[in-house]
Amino acid sequence: MSKQTLYKVLSKVLPVKSLRKKYRAKITNSNSSKLGSLGEGTVIRRSAHLDRPENIYVGSTCYIGENVRLVAMAKIILGNNVTLGEDLIVYTSNHDYHSPDTFPYSLDTFAQDVEFEGDNWVGARSIILPGCKIGAGAIVGAGSVVTKSVPSCAIVGGNPAKIIGWRDKEAYHKNASKNHFQLGGNDVVKYIPGYKPELIDTRK
Repeated sequence: MSKQTLYKVLSKVLPVKSLRKKYRAKITNSNSSKLGSLGEGTVIRRSAHLDRPENIYVGSTCYIGENVRLVAMAKIILGNNVTLGEDLIVYTSNHDYHSPDTFPYSLDTFAQDVEFEGDNWVGARSIILPGCKIGAGAIVGAGSVVTKSVPSCAIVGGNPAKIIGWRDKEAYHKNASKNHFQLGGNDVVKYIPGYKPELIDTRK
């Protein structure tokens, strides 16, 4: 009997609820075996949707929540210690709406990587658009629409997401150096390298 089969059995038959919950958390998403890479200690909820999992690279001690959808026409890269809240969507492609002869957009698709550098918390129901990089230690507030790359240790929120605060960079880098982090179709694809410009803090 495989470990996954054992976990499924134990998650149903154990008499203590907390033990059943423990083994449910160990049941890996069925797509995880097809991922580009998968680090140790990562939890992927069974309801997560991983489109083109071979283009998804996940580090260690990450958490991919309920109903998260990762649409990997290009690469989606998660560093270590990344938490993706429930109902979050990551897109890596978009249609060309500048086409002069097809409306409302061309069937051609432009694809760009999305990267989470590590130690990120991305709130529930957020949307990350193609070509964005979420810098190390950055936080994305719930319900945000991220249209540009986010600097390290920035806290962003809103639609479109803007910088609303900063984490303590000194404390972050001190802890990061010691690793003190724990986590509870038929389209023509044109790959575009690089990331979008970073968000700029316009506060005076």
